[in-house]
Amino acid sequence: MWRPPSAWVTRMRSTGNIPNRSLPPSAFLFTLLLVISGMSISFPGYSQRFFVPADTFRQDRFWISTGIGTAAYGVVLVGLQQAWYAETEQTRFHTFNDWKEWRQMDKLGHVWTTYNETRWLTQGARWTGMNRSSSRWTGASVAFVLQTSVEVLDAFSSKWGFSWPDMAANTLGACSYLAQDIIWAEQRILFKISSNPVDYSSGPVEGQGQPGTITYRERADELYGNNFASRYLKDYNAMTIWMSINPASFTPVKPDWLPDWLNIAIGISGENLYGGFDNSWTTASNEIVTADPVRYPRITQFFLAPDIDLSRIRVRSPLVKTLLYG
Repeated sequence: MWRPPSAWVTRMRSTGNIPNRSLPPSAFLFTLLLVISGMSISFPGYSQRFFVPADTFRQDRFWISTGIGTAAYGVVLVGLQQAWYAETEQTRFHTFNDWKEWRQMDKLGHVWTTYNETRWLTQGARWTGMNRSSSRWTGASVAFVLQTSVEVLDAFSSKWGFSWPDMAANTLGACSYLAQDIIWAEQRILFKISSNPVDYSSGPVEGQGQPGTITYRERADELYGNNFASRYLKDYNAMTIWMSINPASFTPVKPDWLPDWLNIAIGISGENLYGGFDNSWTTASNEIVTADPVRYPRITQFFLAPDIDLSRIRVRSPLVKTLLYG
């Protein structure tokens, strides 16, 4: 992940040293525009038209979109099974109040996921030729069903449970897209995610009256896994959720100096999260260990940074436009 000069990121409230955080993820993609544009030249006209949404409903495109979506959903479920559920005991259906867990970072993750699922699915529906209204409601409905199915998996896991706060966050994500599409017919506020690896301490976690037998790095591996996919999904210390706002779209008369694609992003992240609700836990050997609350306080951080809305960059190629939309 490309990282900006530290002066580009402003911390609005935090504790301790300023962490090394990235800009919203679209920023580093700006340099790929020339590459993508060059690639598009090699595509013939017919292939270019393939990426243009149909004027009327086309059944062949509907089945292509459905097949791609189903395959992607299957891949995600397999990934979640390996990252979350593989080593967790199954139990009966039950609920779980996790509102205060992970300093709400997981709730922001639900908002980001459902918002972007709705956005991508709506675009897929538009590509098949559905009208704007049908597309938006199809996208939101399917996204909500997908997220609910994951919540049901949680409900049968002894480690978690069906979470009404998660469902509320899913609803907020879908409604964030719907409201903007209904009111403005565009997305002026985007939700994005970035993740930067954290260099966890190799020092031992403090125990009750004696040094702990587990290090902070080992605890992070235990919680978040030790591969890229698992860390990207689960490491709340590395994750930043961004709300990226487009000032030009809110300006009745846009100044010449303000680019259409320039956004201002507000980011939220957690730090020193070594447990869901607190930083104290029991090891496999029944030793109670607690992270030093002075050196490792559980905090929420806010960031302010420039961002790029790639979908607002004007290009002629339908292929490039489709790639930038993602």
